Amino acid sequence: MEKAKIGPGQLFSLIVLFDMGTSILRVLAMKAEKDAWLTILLGSLGGMALFWVYVSLYRRYPELPLTGYVRKILGKWTGGAIGLLYVLFFIHGAARDLREGGDLIASSVLDQTPVIAINAIMIVSIGYVLTKGIEVLARTGQIFLFILIVLGVISSFLLFFAGVIDVKRLLPVLGNGLGPVIETTLKQTFQFPHEEVVCFTMVLPYLNRMRQGIRAGFVAVLLSSFLLSYTTSLNIAVLGADIAARSTFPLRNTISLINIGEFIQRLDVIVVLTLIIGDFFKVAIFYYAAVMSITDVFRISDYRKLVQPAGIIILLISVMLSGDFAEQIEEGDILLYTMFMLFGAILPGFLLIAAMVRQRLGASR
Repeated sequence: MEKAKIGPGQLFSLIVLFDMGTSILRVLAMKAEKDAWLTILLGSLGGMALFWVYVSLYRRYPELPLTGYVRKILGKWTGGAIGLLYVLFFIHGAARDLREGGDLIASSVLDQTPVIAINAIMIVSIGYVLTKGIEVLARTGQIFLFILIVLGVISSFLLFFAGVIDVKRLLPVLGNGLGPVIETTLKQTFQFPHEEVVCFTMVLPYLNRMRQGIRAGFVAVLLSSFLLSYTTSLNIAVLGADIAARSTFPLRNTISLINIGEFIQRLDVIVVLTLIIGDFFKVAIFYYAAVMSITDVFRISDYRKLVQPAGIIILLISVMLSGDFAEQIEEGDILLYTMFMLFGAILPGFLLIAAMVRQRLGASR
């Protein structure tokens, strides 16, 4: 592990940026149609529960990352094998989000540019920041979170004054009953994007104030869920549930309808900037978790030696993952309740139970 410390506010910024990531731009929970925003809010309960599991493990092993305390709980060989699997999981997560962001950028503004070129520029930029350490990434996150909030507020006001928001498109609430809402919550929003926050088990040991940092983390999970819910409701209120569900990039379609006095219009750049910032930090956290997990599993003294090789691997995997964006999303829906469920929920839950059992057995002796 590197010698670094981050504050509660910096952890808060990183979690919010990570949770929003590319999620804020995607079609999320639209199987619930007009009630998609409600399923996202209900899904925050899953996010809170998962973060409680991560925090509980962190409290028991405050100086160790996930790959460190998994060996302490399960033993050298079993824990080492699971730690190696987490290395692959983090690399895969970074590659998936890198590819997803590259596809969206290519389809929206750089349609003549190969996806690999876009991804290469992104991974090189992220790698440079990671060589400077988690503190630099965290301070950068605070700045860009403020920028995103300002852009969000400006966009909301412009949509309101453009007169394209129709709240009636969100009504009636629960028009199809609770069934679709509960089903979508359990199948998607209860897990996504909250299971991916397992990456922060590699970041929590850097907190300089445990209690305040944990509190900031829970607030960040709630705020990110609220922002995703608000964005989804805005897309439905502007586009309608049917168009929003069929759209590849619903937020861009929403913002593109702003036209005030034939002067303020064509504001797609706001959405593209949001995409670049969100994708940057989501890939960065996965990338950092991958590098630090390799460092811990293989006992490498300086993690910076791994940043460039790991970046090349992530870039190559991102190109080979899927044929197109539609295939990427389809694969993601399957991975959500298989691989991400295993590494984001089942294994951490098992580790917490095992740690509690070991603690009680040790106390009884």
